[in-house]
Amino acid sequence: MIRIALCDDEPRTLEEVSRYIRKYAEKENNPNLEVFPFDSARSLKNALDEEKSFDIFVLDVYIGDEIGIALAKSIRKRGIESPIVFLTTSIDHAPESFETGTLRYLIKPIIPAKFYEAMDAALTQAERVGERRVKLKTESGVENINASRILFSEAHAHYQYVTLENSQQLRVRMTVTELYTTLMKCGGFVRVGSAYIINLRNVKNVSTSEVHLYHNISIPIPRGKHTEIKKAFWDFQSEGQED
Repeated sequence: MIRIALCDDEPRTLEEVSRYIRKYAEKENNPNLEVFPFDSARSLKNALDEEKSFDIFVLDVYIGDEIGIALAKSIRKRGIESPIVFLTTSIDHAPESFETGTLRYLIKPIIPAKFYEAMDAALTQAERVGERRVKLKTESGVENINASRILFSEAHAHYQYVTLENSQQLRVRMTVTELYTTLMKCGGFVRVGSAYIINLRNVKNVSTSEVHLYHNISIPIPRGKHTEIKKAFWDFQSEGQED
């Protein structure tokens, strides 16, 4: 099931866009689209606080007293990579919107053909994001994690301690090799010594003795491994990271 969060403070727009999504689902013979309407930025944030997940976001640029761009930035700060489509009556915020990785910026009144094209692109991107999710067995059960949220993991005894962007730490019962094999299905990870696996998406720079991650984290580089780690970092950067 593809979960679509639709946020607009105008009931008429919520109904109109929901209708377009239903028509799109019928046209594409895709019954696996489910719309979740929100009439305020706060209500959508509350759903995210309750760990509700969405595969696509369709947001108005003006949601009551809040600018939708701020909502999009809040979504991205949570480590959510799901595609965002903006709906608006003005192009004033278009440049700023693309700083959040906005997929499409559609001007109201909505033209169905353009909306359907945006949905095509959003579903394609959502599929790519989904492919970067990994299932990790932790003490509290199986966690379905977006790989981009992982900063690094460190081995202790028979466990891997996986640190996420929000400072949450998961204790995973796997060997370093098992975890590395799982993460490399998503690409963008490198082993550093015998204990660490680092997400190259979150590397700020590489010095001669340490890998410096965002969030003020540094990982020591074993002797003789600097060139190898530096090459992995630059190769990842030069390849454009991800589509």
